[in-house]
Amino acid sequence: MNVLTAAEVCLLFVGDAEKNSQTAALRHTARLRNWLVLDVNLIHAEHGPWFGGAMPGSTNGCGIFAGGEAKEFFARCDAEGIYLAATLDQLLSANGVRSIFLMSEAPNLFVDNIRSFAHAHGFEFRAGLPDVASGTTVESSRSLVRDFAARLSPENAVLLLIDFQNDFCAAKGVTGRTGASMRMIDAAVRGTRELLRSARENGVFVVHVRAEYGKSWRSPSSPYRFPVEGRREPAVWTASACDMSANRWFEEDETEVCRTGTWGAEFVEGLRPEPGEAVITKHRFGAFAGTGLDQLLRARSLSSLIVAGVTTNCCVETTAREAVMREFSLIVVEDCVGVKDHLADLHRATLEALGTYFGLVRPASDIIAEWARPSLDGGKRSER
Repeated sequence: MNVLTAAEVCLLFVGDAEKNSQTAALRHTARLRNWLVLDVNLIHAEHGPWFGGAMPGSTNGCGIFAGGEAKEFFARCDAEGIYLAATLDQLLSANGVRSIFLMSEAPNLFVDNIRSFAHAHGFEFRAGLPDVASGTTVESSRSLVRDFAARLSPENAVLLLIDFQNDFCAAKGVTGRTGASMRMIDAAVRGTRELLRSARENGVFVVHVRAEYGKSWRSPSSPYRFPVEGRREPAVWTASACDMSANRWFEEDETEVCRTGTWGAEFVEGLRPEPGEAVITKHRFGAFAGTGLDQLLRARSLSSLIVAGVTTNCCVETTAREAVMREFSLIVVEDCVGVKDHLADLHRATLEALGTYFGLVRPASDIIAEWARPSLDGGKRSER
């Protein structure tokens, strides 16, 4: 299959693209092939695309707008390409685009920024015309995986294990030392060991997510305990959740969990990575923020996440919501996520919300049973 028969192409025309027979023919081909066409008008943005007359929403400001045909759009963008680099991903993903062809001359910085955007988000980028005779192949994009079996297929799925670390799960960790009952977390750890064993046997890609907190990573959005009174929990976890005028600060050694280089930050027994499994380190609640997880999964063409971890209503929920916003299908393993027992109502509320708006919520037994079924060709599932 050559480029001009692939369905996952975006033709990007910048400025007053040269009007000639070749350009007209390409636009005609785009309509026939259901390609996406984006015409970009570069506008003056002295202070970038977020200020002054270039600000999105302003008259003649930056934006992406529908054109006259279903797959034709036009955009106004700063000459550096900053606005498109920040906003183009959803349009391309929604239309199944895998390859971007820049069809006209553009400022060097614009080209560099769009190229960097494409590479970071898993798109092929070329400056120049498609070569009809090149024979270049383009990997087909995966459509949204909706049914349970397809979401679990090793071709589509990743098992994402979130924060199974000593400080959160072990009796001698920070959470365990508080004396709070952790039967739900203990059960989630046991269940996830069986789930992980089955995933490995069936060639499912595994990503271990670990939290590392501490002074080096601290910011207003990073987890850091602040004391509060009159609540079920003795502390809140970000500066935004704390009225600093009414509360004292904890001492340094009281505040942090999963500090870099400590036993508490290590993975709990039985849920440690094996060779060939990825490890993502996060410094915020969600596993996507500043970690490269999105790029890792796109590079492997994985489209669905099977999520287990702690805690249900915080890091698991944040990651699950982020995943769906990034176009992944979602399964949350209901008996492989957990919280401290006295917060069980938050666990239940999170699972109900995720199951209503974001993904499937299923027990580990259903997943393991599906993986145990013979493949369609009767062969054993194999590693990717």
